[in-house]
Amino acid sequence: MLATKLISLLVFCAKISAQPRTVPPDAAVIVRGSGTQTGEFHTIQAAVASLPGDSSAQVIFVYPGTYTEQVHLTRAGNLTMMGYTESTKSYTANTVRLSFNLSQEQVGGGDLAATLRIDANNFSLYNIDVVNTFGPHNATGAQALAVAGYGTNLGFSAVGFYGYQDTLRAEKGVQFYGLCYIEGAVDFIFGQHGHAFFHRNTIASVGPGAITADGPDTSDESLFVINESNITTSAAATTDLTGQVFLGRPWSAQAQVAYISCWLDTLINSAGWEPWSASMPQTDGVLFAEYASTGPGAVGPRAPFATQLASPIGYGIAEVLGANWGAWVDAAYYI
Repeated sequence: MLATKLISLLVFCAKISAQPRTVPPDAAVIVRGSGTQTGEFHTIQAAVASLPGDSSAQVIFVYPGTYTEQVHLTRAGNLTMMGYTESTKSYTANTVRLSFNLSQEQVGGGDLAATLRIDANNFSLYNIDVVNTFGPHNATGAQALAVAGYGTNLGFSAVGFYGYQDTLRAEKGVQFYGLCYIEGAVDFIFGQHGHAFFHRNTIASVGPGAITADGPDTSDESLFVINESNITTSAAATTDLTGQVFLGRPWSAQAQVAYISCWLDTLINSAGWEPWSASMPQTDGVLFAEYASTGPGAVGPRAPFATQLASPIGYGIAEVLGANWGAWVDAAYYI
């Protein structure tokens, strides 16, 4: 019965435009930071831990508030987590904030510092801001992830991601980001084996650096496509970023990133893309591509290892996520 209710909920969501979501769906597990009522949970991780250890579909509904915790998802089965909002299709209306302050080096490497770690498939997140507040580099290191996604069929809709270095790791599987806000400064969209489609997002730099850092072992293991998105300067930036930001740099020489029909503001350097470093450029086998870029940041000349595409064919949502993308991507956030 719960699976049927979940399917009905997703069909309903696909038919609406921006609508309030202020009442939990039937049978949802409820998180309420203050004024918790009987049967509800005070933290998101406690709600996750309460779910049955089977493959049944589940929904978690989170009431407004800042939840200062790390959340780790490992459970099999469809899981949908949604935040209270007055406008489902706008990240600016988000009222739920999942926040933590931790850097990678403080916990011995890996992704243990991530505010949200997803080691599971078939997960959807709606209208929740995910934040790592660690900030710029200091003596203890600065790789401080907001989210680490290690799964297939991961969907993020009207979600805000906030960090500085390594904000969003789309590490493996197929992942969709629709109408989201993604903020950072250094390599803040990165991964090695993921196929990720970023649709109509606002991607905002808070400091100088590269936006993407893709790093597969071979050229068919990873692809990031940023589609119809707004590439701009964050309101939180404290310095003039004109010409100080690059679309990407290669974590490995097989990096593959494409910007399709994006608006590029003045922060984008005329070269567009940069080598990994002067001593290790890693540009021989990259695919760093653009199609129909507009805005002041679209003016070159571009780096010699960059590609201007004659057509967007090969970089559509089905080509990135697979032919069955419509079975798990919420159509309300892909229009």
